[in-house]
Amino acid sequence: MARASPWLTGLASVALLVSQVHLALIVGMRRPNIICLQLSFSAERYWGILNAWGAEGLRAYREHFAADALHLCVYALFGYVVATRGGLFPESAGRAAGRLAALLPLAALFDIAENLLQLRLLAGPFGAPSVLIPMSASCSLLKWGLVLFFALWVGWRLLGKCGLAGRVAH
Repeated sequence: MARASPWLTGLASVALLVSQVHLALIVGMRRPNIICLQLSFSAERYWGILNAWGAEGLRAYREHFAADALHLCVYALFGYVVATRGGLFPESAGRAAGRLAALLPLAALFDIAENLLQLRLLAGPFGAPSVLIPMSASCSLLKWGLVLFFALWVGWRLLGKCGLAGRVAH
């Protein structure tokens, strides 16, 4: 495990924040939100959300994929940097740091699969039932699960370092 680098961790955090805000500006504050769309397992729900967004929302959603491709690289790198340079683990806990470091890059792989499935759906006939919808939602569910697990693990480590979570296991 590399030595802690607050400067690099801070830079990765700022890059993640900027990328996330940029995506939010592209997609906007649609209702239902984009996470509801990503986690739609049924064709009725999926196409219903896109229909509710209208032509402008659909255009914005299609346009967000280029920025999202960069964003998933940013958050994968962020996860690696936080795990290996964030000072969350002692030098002797390289294995735990390596496991944490793998979570967001793995989430990014599921994000890539989700995006490819979404683009394929958007290229087909609008409103058509497709097995790609639950496949995409499954990729999204796995992605968000890994992101949540990463956040909880980092939060637990930070609380432990602050003495608020009792003894943190290595």
